[in-house]
Amino acid sequence: MSNKNWYKGNLHTHTTESDGDAEPQHVAEWYKDHRYDFLVLSDHNHLTVLDDADGHPGKWPLLIPGEEITSRLFNNTVPVHVNGIGVKSLVEPATEESARETLQENIERINSAGGLASINHPNYKWTLTTEDIVEATGAWAVEVYNGHNGSNSDGGGGSPGVESMWDAALTAGNRIFGVATDDSHHYIQEFSSELANPGRGWVVVQTDDFSEAGLMESMSAGAFYSSSGVVIDDMKVAKDEIVIDMAPYDSEKFTTVFYGEGGKELAVEHGESARFVPPSTEKYVRATVYSSRESFRAWSQPLFRDS
Repeated sequence: MSNKNWYKGNLHTHTTESDGDAEPQHVAEWYKDHRYDFLVLSDHNHLTVLDDADGHPGKWPLLIPGEEITSRLFNNTVPVHVNGIGVKSLVEPATEESARETLQENIERINSAGGLASINHPNYKWTLTTEDIVEATGAWAVEVYNGHNGSNSDGGGGSPGVESMWDAALTAGNRIFGVATDDSHHYIQEFSSELANPGRGWVVVQTDDFSEAGLMESMSAGAFYSSSGVVIDDMKVAKDEIVIDMAPYDSEKFTTVFYGEGGKELAVEHGESARFVPPSTEKYVRATVYSSRESFRAWSQPLFRDS
């Protein structure tokens, strides 16, 4: 269906350079051993750089520079975190009068540093509201899924999940993508649901140029899907049709739901392949793939009808 390759990567990763429990070299090796093609080391307010893979090319995934710009408001009780992916220099965190103003300033600082700004875990400590996401301008993406045990990606207690917040931003006309990440911190202890372990959320980018520049260009254009466990064999997102072919694990089954403005369901498909013709009346169309296995999901990026 496509003539470009797909590359798996994690965009949100911590090491001992901030609050992770393993050295950057160990973290990079974990991802290489688990077949990740690229990796962003995104320590808090620190630009973690590994230069030459100890003289062994291919020892680590391709490393894209990153930083989690971390602002702490109101006596450290309100955290505002934004990932700067591909930043060219260290970005100092902003401290404004509100979480919304701080979020906006950090996005602008990331963009000025040549990076892609990704709004991290909006429901972590319930910091950001749907209105905050809708009002933000210049953000490249929002974390629709974050593997940290405190991220509250699905919402709760009357607070919406991030997927719903994403739909609200898209409906308002924001051209913003949805990413899945690990937000990994813990690598050397026994893996547990109580720990922020690696391998829980990732993106898979489509490009014919496997380089930092090629990956950044494709991510900037939305040529990727995000996943918390679903593997997609191939995907086409175009105005004439959206086609998704899954790669099942064992007896895994899938339901694909196509969504439009306001997060309304446009169509539901069951099976290992799903096809949908996007109506011209919708401002955007996107898909979520639901797996029978451990509540795993995958997300396409929105097809914007005006592009």
